[in-house]
Amino acid sequence: MPIQFTEKWDQYGLMAELALKLEGVSPQFGKTVLQKLVYILQEIYRVPCGYDYILYNYGPYSEALADDLSFFASMDGVKVEWNRRLGYEIKKAERTSHFRERGKDFLTQHASQIDEVIKEFGSMNAKELELRSTILYVSKEEPLDKSDLLDRVKDIKPHFTVGEIDNAYQELERWL
Repeated sequence: MPIQFTEKWDQYGLMAELALKLEGVSPQFGKTVLQKLVYILQEIYRVPCGYDYILYNYGPYSEALADDLSFFASMDGVKVEWNRRLGYEIKKAERTSHFRERGKDFLTQHASQIDEVIKEFGSMNAKELELRSTILYVSKEEPLDKSDLLDRVKDIKPHFTVGEIDNAYQELERWL
C-alpha cells in the first residue's frame, strides 16, 4: 500500500492567521485559547476546521489540534513559548506568513467568520473561553433547558459561580 501524505494547509494557515490577527488583541493567546477559538469557529461559525473535540479539564479539547500545533511550531510556523505569568504563548515566527499564504484559499473563504470570532471572542482570556466553550459543548451534547444546562455546566466547572455561568450563557444565547 503506497504511503499517502495529507498536508494540512488549511489548518496551518488558520493557526498562522490567528497568531497574526490576535497579536495585540488577545491577552493570552496560548494553547488553551487556540483550542477554544477553533472549537467556537467550528461550532458557532460552521468553519470546517476538521477537528474532533472531547470535554477535558479546560473545556473542549482536540488532541489532533494539539498535535498539529506542535508540528506546526516545529516547522517554524509559529513560536510556542512558556511565560511564567501567562502560560504558553503562541506568537508569529519566521515562516508564519508563508503558511498563511499556503492556506490562503481557506482563509479567504472563511475570512468573515474568522474576523467575527476575533471580534467576539479574541479579547477573552483562557478562563473566559473555557467557560463559554464548555457551555457550547454541553448545549450540543444533549438538549437541555436553560436551568438544566446551567446546572450541568456548574457540575463540570465548579470553580465558576452560578452568576458567571449565567452571564456567559446570556452572551452565547443567540448561538445556542
